Amino acid sequence: MSQTSVSPSLSLYYEEFGERSNPTVVLIRGTGADSSRWMPQVAVYKQDFHVIIFDNRGAGKSDTPKGPYTVKNMADDTMSLLDRLNIEECHLSGSSLGGAIALHAALRHPDRIRSLQMHSSWLKTHGYTEFSLNLLKQYLLRGGIDFYYEAALPLLFSPQFLSSDYERLKSILSHMRANAATPEGLMGQIEANLSHDLLDDAKNLRIPTLVTVGESDYLLPVSASQEIVDTIPGAKLVIFKNGPHLVTMESPDEFNSVTLNWMKENCK
Repeated sequence: MSQTSVSPSLSLYYEEFGERSNPTVVLIRGTGADSSRWMPQVAVYKQDFHVIIFDNRGAGKSDTPKGPYTVKNMADDTMSLLDRLNIEECHLSGSSLGGAIALHAALRHPDRIRSLQMHSSWLKTHGYTEFSLNLLKQYLLRGGIDFYYEAALPLLFSPQFLSSDYERLKSILSHMRANAATPEGLMGQIEANLSHDLLDDAKNLRIPTLVTVGESDYLLPVSASQEIVDTIPGAKLVIFKNGPHLVTMESPDEFNSVTLNWMKENCK
């Protein structure tokens, strides 16, 4: 558990797991999420990989610099963290906004990023994704930070989970609130979502790429992930049956099995 300065105005909180002699996998979380949401994956990945998790600017234990934020800013943060940790090359895996950040970093640093995973993510904010991501902005503007995390739940989890495992849902919501982004940081990340556009650039990527999405993702639906695999040469698409936006949290065993098998083939 450490914090390091990646620029004069920004320190990032990060954690490392596993042996440094193994390939490095960097996990990047999404809008308003702290890195502890990756722990169900870390518990499995660390046996075969050197795993780094960190809190993006404005979230968790990292600093909240003044906005505006962009996906490019946050990709630069990621690479600066790797520089500070003396990581020359690695594999990136991002959820939602984290996937967008990972793609931006991979496009700008093809000599350092060896593979890419984009989970429940997207290439360009347009059409339905513009509508759904604007909902997040309205939740924050109209209800504040506590209301935001509560109101977002139906966009993040499946109806079956919301109704059948209510005690676990309450525990997750409590964790989200306890590790919440700052209001300024959350708005900065939402604005980064709304300006995101790598549709024209993504076709230039030339590394192994895994794209996953829940069949019932109401925030960034299957069509958004299909746009990714239609654009990135050779990208593989996995759709989790009845899965929500946060498959990583709702069905970690299924998610871990799919991703770890792919990583063992493509990240060695």
